[in-house]
Amino acid sequence: MTNAPTSRTAEAARQVEYERWLAGVSPASFGFRWFMGPGQWFANTPLMRLKTNLKLDESTRMLDLGCGRGTVMRMLDDQIRSDTPPVGLDFSREALRLARGDESNPARHAGLVQGSAAALPFRDGAFNLVLCGHLVKHLDDVDLLGLLLEIRRVLEPGGLALMWEFGPTGNPRLDAWNARVLSTGVRHPRLRSTDTLKRFARDAGFPFVRDANLRPFLLPPIPRASILFGLPPEGFHGPD
Repeated sequence: MTNAPTSRTAEAARQVEYERWLAGVSPASFGFRWFMGPGQWFANTPLMRLKTNLKLDESTRMLDLGCGRGTVMRMLDDQIRSDTPPVGLDFSREALRLARGDESNPARHAGLVQGSAAALPFRDGAFNLVLCGHLVKHLDDVDLLGLLLEIRRVLEPGGLALMWEFGPTGNPRLDAWNARVLSTGVRHPRLRSTDTLKRFARDAGFPFVRDANLRPFLLPPIPRASILFGLPPEGFHGPD
């Protein structure tokens, strides 16, 4: 693909910028590290109900893409106590360093992998649950489709994926302001609607795609778009 070098160059630039920002001493850097840790209770409030909504149990094999400090996957793992520890992937060495420092149970280490979402270092069908939160604002359309194709590859038949991200309000001025707020730590954030994410998931070949209706998110006060998609078990309809 002729655009592959450009995508790799853009990802490398994002990674350098992200590492510098995450390790910084500014109030914005401190706030972001907090949001990635204890602040997840505010930033990802609906995820606290995921075990019940998706009927997750000990057979869950979870992959968290863009896991950051790993707060969400550890919270779910504490609820599920699955037979297999969860796996988190992030392109940021600094985020994974923080994630390792946050681990409180030495007997149960999550797998923490540094890598690119464009080329997941996992075998086909390795997981039956894939989480992808607040990641795709970093990606252009080509890379978003590539990510979804990789999710489809590593998801086993019967598996589900959940994706959520900051979304547009429908008000151009407010969307411009929200993008400016997010650009403190993300260069050129892309705000996509739920319908847009659904279209990309269908283009990637997923037979089951629906609005996940994740809400409410308490902080920051920016709308979220969310989709539930995958290769679900027979008779599955998703959360109400």
